[in-house]
Amino acid sequence: MLAAIIDSLRNARAPFMIIGAWAVAVWGRPRATMDLDFMLMIEEEGLAHLGKMLTQERFCADEMWLESNPMLRGSQLRMLFHGVTVDLMRPRDSHDNQAFLRRKKKRVAGRYCWVVAPEDLILQKLKVARPRDFEDGLSVLERSRNVLDFRYLKQWAGRLGLAAELDYLLGE
Repeated sequence: MLAAIIDSLRNARAPFMIIGAWAVAVWGRPRATMDLDFMLMIEEEGLAHLGKMLTQERFCADEMWLESNPMLRGSQLRMLFHGVTVDLMRPRDSHDNQAFLRRKKKRVAGRYCWVVAPEDLILQKLKVARPRDFEDGLSVLERSRNVLDFRYLKQWAGRLGLAAELDYLLGE
């Protein structure tokens, strides 16, 4: 399933990186998930065009979700692919743009593709701040500690107003 979605994004020439639970599986402990999350470096018009292209490849737009989340129109698209939710998001802040520049090439689902760097994944999880996100951040911290750039992590946490959250995660 993931491989087919990656192939569709590549065919559409949409620069992407995997974020969310699948990225946690790369850098932390895998966990069950019911969706696939991607960040795309694409303009607002490009996102709408991508949605139209994907519908030609057996994706369906989740219109009910869009009606329930009108403030996300233009910045996020939710598609369904064989019953699986696929969230396609544009960067929302300067950190997301920086994270896209720092993405890492990893092998996922039999394909080499771009995945958010572990530091940026931790910061993304802290921005969302649900209990599960703290667990995911801790998982990435524990499994990727030896490769983390703590200076970068602390610098961005400060810029994003998340220093206390990061200190909590670090046990400081």
